[in-house]
Amino acid sequence: MSAERHKLRRKVEQLKAYQGRHSSFTTIYVPPSKNLTDVISFVKSELAGAENIKSKANRKHVSDNLTAILSELTKIDGLPDNGLAFFYGVEEEGGTEREIRELVVPPIPISQFIYLCGREFVTEELENMTKPKSLVVIVLIEGGKVTVGYLRGKHMELIRDEDFYIIGKTRAGGQSAKRYMRLREEKMMEFFKFVGRLLNTLLLDDLENVDAIVLGGNTIRAQEFLEKGDLDYRLREKVAETIIPVSIIDETGLYQAMKEASRVLRETEIYAERQAWDSFIEDLMKGLNTVTYGKKEVMDAMREGRVDTIMVLEDLSDQMDELYDEVTAYGSKLMVFSNQTESGAQLKSFGGMAARLRW
Repeated sequence: MSAERHKLRRKVEQLKAYQGRHSSFTTIYVPPSKNLTDVISFVKSELAGAENIKSKANRKHVSDNLTAILSELTKIDGLPDNGLAFFYGVEEEGGTEREIRELVVPPIPISQFIYLCGREFVTEELENMTKPKSLVVIVLIEGGKVTVGYLRGKHMELIRDEDFYIIGKTRAGGQSAKRYMRLREEKMMEFFKFVGRLLNTLLLDDLENVDAIVLGGNTIRAQEFLEKGDLDYRLREKVAETIIPVSIIDETGLYQAMKEASRVLRETEIYAERQAWDSFIEDLMKGLNTVTYGKKEVMDAMREGRVDTIMVLEDLSDQMDELYDEVTAYGSKLMVFSNQTESGAQLKSFGGMAARLRW
């Protein structure tokens, strides 16, 4: 799981744990497309309208929340790229009141403007951001034909179905046959490059949302494409190891490939975790000074600017917010390991924290 998603998930859990009374909680989601001046005008209007709330306690809570939100809005020059979310309220416990002032800048753009008052905060928009995009790209290849589909969950969408003319095989002999085969191979190379350019065009602008690319169809041609096609190296890194044999290269073939692709979909983050851990263990066994483990050793190395990537077990989530801030400050990357995987169990035996070093 990415560190940003893990941090946001922790924030959502915290927000959901708060319990108010009647209209003591105010939630406002402001998408980046919204004009800041319009948002300020809206909050001022709602603040004026709060005077009409009959319940004195509710009136005070709503007014106090909106006044505090208005104060924050007037301090900024513009909205962040992904928008802002306000979770303001008053929680009563043991006869005492405690103010809640949570201002969240999400890692993904807020989709819509929301304003609600109630006894709970509205967290659905943030919860959706904590879930993986779960996009697997299925590419079926045969000589001269390529079909591309997007698999999200159980939904398959046909994106492209392209034919590329390649001359058929000949039974002629002698020099004529050799020349014919050479022309055919040249056409096949053009086809592979065509497929590479097609995928680069479709996927590079949305690279971070692609979990995996699964190749299928004619396994020999698919492997040849990997070796000879002009597929961008960033996309190549996302190609699953297993090529799925599929006899029909069209939308029907995409559905045939879904079952295997679904398995890849579930394992993409686990696979990335496994790769990182195997690389760490390999360097450790070689006695290289490119790795270290244990909380003190890792934190000391990070504060010396030596850490490239920290691997941390999600069981240490109570320390995650502080760790995330430090990692960001030192320009390091953070990988959060699940405690339910083999890699996570092994990381736990190393104290729950390990790192790959720059030097």
